[in-house]
Amino acid sequence: MGIINKLKINSMRRKKSFTLIEMIVVIATIGLVLPTLFAIIFSILQQQVKIQRLSIVKREGDYILNIMENAIKNYATKIYSDSSFSNDNEKCKDENSSYSNDGQNFYFKDKLGNWFRFYLDTANSISSESSVLNNDSPGSVSLNSSQTKITNFSIQCYRTALYSPPVINISFTISYNTSSSRFEEIASFNYQTKVKLKSY
Repeated sequence: MGIINKLKINSMRRKKSFTLIEMIVVIATIGLVLPTLFAIIFSILQQQVKIQRLSIVKREGDYILNIMENAIKNYATKIYSDSSFSNDNEKCKDENSSYSNDGQNFYFKDKLGNWFRFYLDTANSISSESSVLNNDSPGSVSLNSSQTKITNFSIQCYRTALYSPPVINISFTISYNTSSSRFEEIASFNYQTKVKLKSY
């Protein structure tokens, strides 16, 4: 009886611990699952970065377009290539006429006789400049932050009929300002709109 009890005790001790093969199987399983889990987590984090950058770009692009549309729609009466407002510099005043550039020589005259314009500055930012922005002296304000940059900015006007007001076409590309070429870090949107001037 003593030998049988010892065998039972020995078999019970063996059942309470893991064997070497069981430990190897568990370690191998963890070794296969962990890299997959880390890859999924890393992918989710990359997508979060992309979503955050797209959100910044979209918010700033919408803001720029809203400011430009409202200013042109509510205040602009005529378009000039110079701030002197001479008849020779007036653009899109005739039927089937058009005028286009990057905003440097694209001035809007408001109903009070002041001028304002939108242009692409040297820092790849759309700036708004007005004759009355800084106490009757010209001043400019950047419409986007340093987190974004603007490319392909174009502003043009055209008039199809003599008795219809000119139409302003605005287009630009806004991108997240990064030097990285990795896909998940690049975020950009193309914007384009048309605004009809009010006839006064």
